Amino acid sequence: MNIKLTSQQKLNLMYLANNRFIEICTSVGRSLGCAVFPDGNNAKSIMAAFNTFLAWGYFDEEEKHYHGLRYSRFTVNEKGKQALLNAEVVSE
Repeated sequence: MNIKLTSQQKLNLMYLANNRFIEICTSVGRSLGCAVFPDGNNAKSIMAAFNTFLAWGYFDEEEKHYHGLRYSRFTVNEKGKQALLNAEVVSE
């Protein structure tokens, strides 16, 4: 299967794969939708690409709980890793 990614999409997918995971708060309240990287930095800047990759099935999801809040942890799965390896970069 020929996978086509823009250069920015490929950079974003590599970034997500190298950071190991992204967590999104799924508990109702002020933190709902808050997305963070493992180092605690805000992941808002990469959410558009994340949503695209999620729709393409490039992530596995695991539920976590911290201080009474529920988070979904997303890690790049084998399909996402293969997409990175086999991707053809197209112009934006």
